[in-house]
Amino acid sequence: MAERPDPIRLREAPHAAPPEATVIDADFKVVGRRRAMMRRVGFWLLAFAGAAAIGFLIPPIWLIIEEIAALFS
Repeated sequence: MAERPDPIRLREAPHAAPPEATVIDADFKVVGRRRAMMRRVGFWLLAFAGAAAIGFLIPPIWLIIEEIAALFS
């Protein structure tokens, strides 16, 4: 999922809140950085493992192809 390039701005009311209004006080934090980093690490580990598997399978496949070619020649 693509990250947004710009933060989302909150709408501000032009007037002060009425005296009976409840003010919500909350601490905000950025979430998802660890998960995004772990997703990237997992992707590259899987890519590396796939490349290694392909690299290890090429020589046996090559030998099988040579044996089949030798049968037909």
